Amino acid sequence: MLNIGMTELLIFGIIALLVLGPDKLPEAVRFVGTWYGKIKRMVSNVQNDLDRELRLSELREQMQAEMQRIQELEARMQAQMADLQQPIAADQLKIKPQPAQPLLSYKPVQQPVSFVYLPQTQNVMSKPRYTDIKVAV
Repeated sequence: MLNIGMTELLIFGIIALLVLGPDKLPEAVRFVGTWYGKIKRMVSNVQNDLDRELRLSELREQMQAEMQRIQELEARMQAQMADLQQPIAADQLKIKPQPAQPLLSYKPVQQPVSFVYLPQTQNVMSKPRYTDIKVAV
């Protein structure tokens, strides 16, 4: 506070009582208390604002440092990508594309298929029995 001892406070109270008198002293104490509260709140608000601004400036500095680090990493990655793209581009220039050849070729059937053998079973234990099933083609 103001580093005022008990004896100094008592002397201040006696002087205030003598100067203001008993009628105006309670009103003066209320007035001083009100202004003391207002000043204390104002000082507290200013102190909180300063603390908040200091924290914001620290956060801004951290954010700028992180952004700088991210930009450096991005530049390194771009350089690495360029280094990787150079051999690929060189290999693509060496390779000449071959004309595409079909993997399967279609040859028309000379004679139409008249039937197909399909297994048919009667139960699990019996052997499969093949029968002729006619398929319309």
